[in-house]
Amino acid sequence: LIFVYIFFLVFRGMYNVVGPAEPLFALTGEDVILPCSIKPNTSAVNMRVEWFRLDLQDSIVYLYENGENKVTKQNQYFRGRTALFQEELQNGNASLKLSSVQVSDEGVYKCFIESNSWYDDITVSVDVGAVGTPPLIIVEEFDHSGGLRLLCECEGWNPKPELQWLDSKGENLTSDTEETHKDAKGYSVKHRITVHDSETKYQCRVKLRHHMVQTDIIVSSKIFHIWRTSVICMSITVVLSIITAVAVATFVYIRRGDVHFSLIHIL
Repeated sequence: LIFVYIFFLVFRGMYNVVGPAEPLFALTGEDVILPCSIKPNTSAVNMRVEWFRLDLQDSIVYLYENGENKVTKQNQYFRGRTALFQEELQNGNASLKLSSVQVSDEGVYKCFIESNSWYDDITVSVDVGAVGTPPLIIVEEFDHSGGLRLLCECEGWNPKPELQWLDSKGENLTSDTEETHKDAKGYSVKHRITVHDSETKYQCRVKLRHHMVQTDIIVSSKIFHIWRTSVICMSITVVLSIITAVAVATFVYIRRGDVHFSLIHIL
């Protein structure tokens, strides 16, 4: 037993499993390769190679054992989307190809390699980016002060994108409200601003790493004129309604008084 233990330590010191030092990044729909290899190079054809996710209960992403892929032990979510480079196993390369990357593939993976006398493992972090919908600008309503509320929203981005409102000079505008939600498709972000009487172009921009998409809107001063006109008309309507109501009430009151006076006179 002592001899076997010493033999194991010697082999473990001779070989190491190595991988990337930094997290990997891929966009949804792309393929990504998770590097994992034995150094110095030695054949892994007769070894056990297991890839699994540290944050999943049914965690086996790919299992190579006895010279073949054990599909039945693999998480169904990864079936048909993962593969080793079989011809590279003889060089100690056990890198995993993950195809058609999805947002839910983001996480920490472990590559475990084992022979009869030796084993080692490394972890690989995968960050997934998703370019979602372009920013959509919605004209909402006027507030009590005559300011026009504008909403900008985008959906399906990952990680959380930076959403900005800018004026015609390209300067950042402070949002009145900000909302962020995340689901299986990624992040949804909403920002609102309030603009006042001006003929100005506003821009809503969403950025994620080197991706940037922008939507513009020109707010015409006529819309504020229309709002003021409608407010004036509504005010006049309300005043006329009040005057009419008062006039009707006064007329009814006077008529009742005349009828009452006539009855007393007759009696």
